[in-house]
Formats: sequence, structure tokens, C-alpha cells
Amino acid sequence: MTTAQPIAASRRTDRTIRAVLFDIDDTLIDYQSAEQQGIRAYLRELGVPGCLDDEARVWKRLQEIHFERFLAGRVDYAGQAAALAADMLDRLGLPRPPDPYRWFLGYREHYEKHLMVFPDVRGALRSLSGVPLGAVTNSNSEYARHKLHRVGLIGSLKCVVGVDVAGVPKPDVRIFHAGCAALGVAPEEAMYVGDRQDSDVDGAHAAGLLGVRIDRTGSVAGLSDLRLLPEWLNANGWRLARDSSKA
Repeated sequence: MTTAQPIAASRRTDRTIRAVLFDIDDTLIDYQSAEQQGIRAYLRELGVPGCLDDEARVWKRLQEIHFERFLAGRVDYAGQAAALAADMLDRLGLPRPPDPYRWFLGYREHYEKHLMVFPDVRGALRSLSGVPLGAVTNSNSEYARHKLHRVGLIGSLKCVVGVDVAGVPKPDVRIFHAGCAALGVAPEEAMYVGDRQDSDVDGAHAAGLLGVRIDRTGSVAGLSDLRLLPEWLNANGWRLARDSSKA
């Protein structure tokens, strides 16, 4: 755990946190592992021969390209998935079905089978009892809720704000403000925890929230274990306000 002073924190006079917002993928849920296992399982099901490393790398790159189009508002969530499927079918030399999105859902079934929360998450949420919690994600809010339900976290969160709800992705300040509004707090009363410096921590700071990075490798400043969040706040001079009736 680090006790380094968060960026811009020293300018605040009321150092009280009344709500916590989280990123989802690679913060609460181990997205990277589920993605890689899901891709490989689907490719094996399709009968793709040999080592799957190259095809898995191509799939991941195509997914990044088409998801960026979704974040830019050029296509909806299903549209980016269908475009990924079409490109991957061409790559594999397979005929395109009438609805490539349905082909993509075959992958998603395998991906969801491998979804897991990180080992520190449930304990971390328990350590924040009495504090309103929510999620702000660059994904579709309906599907994000579906994933959170699947791993048993949805009941711990009062809100899930996605790009479709806010109209903009992170690091735009408006999506963070939408999360704060959903929890009934001002931005300066909230903190945001995510695994990326640019879209999560820097975006949260720009929106007026306290941004904290989770890096379970311990290679960058921030938290290496979400269960240490209350201790980290206290060490950095912040007070965590709890509703005793809900703690």
C-alpha cells in the first residue's frame, strides 16, 4: 500500500468521502482472463486447428478497434460486436451468417463462463458497508448489470452507469457526474477506483472526484488490494462517511 498524496487532493477543504464508484472490467471483474479463456474456448469449439495464440491476438485487436467505434458513438453495442464477428469470420475463412451478432454471442457464452471477481473484491465491498456504492463503466449499462448479476455483485451497487446512460465515455467528466448524481452526492464527495490512469484516475480528478488506481501487481502508485481502501483513505487524510443504519 502506498501513502502518496493523491493528485489535487490537497486543494480540498472538506476531506470527506460519502460515496464510492468503481470501474468494472479489470477492477471488480477479471476481464482479461475471461476474455482470453473465452476466445480460446470458442475457437476450439469452432474447430480452429493448431496454436490459437495468433488468432486470439487478432481477435483482441479487432475487439479493441470496434469497441473504440462504440465509444465514439459511431455504432451501438450490438453493432460493434457484429462488426467484430464479421471481421473474425473473414479472418478464419468462415462464411458469414445472416446475423453476425448471433455468432458473436457464441463467444460471449464462453466468456461469461469464465467471469470471476478478483479475490479482494467481496471483502472490499464489505469493508465499505454503510457507504453508497456504484459503478461507472465504458460498456453498455444493461450488459454491465448482467455481468455483475452473474458474478453476484449487483446487489452491492446502487447504480450502474454506462455509456448508453451518460451519452459519453470516460474520461469525459459527464459520465462521472452521472454516477455521482445516481448516488445523490456531489463530485467532491465521491471517489472513483479504476485500473487505468488515463480514463479512470485522470478522468475522475478532472470531474472533481478523488481518483484512485488499483494495480494488483503493485508496480504503480495506488492500491494493490481493494480491501485496503478504508486504510488508504485514512492514511491520506480522508474521512469515510458511513450511514450507521446501513452499516
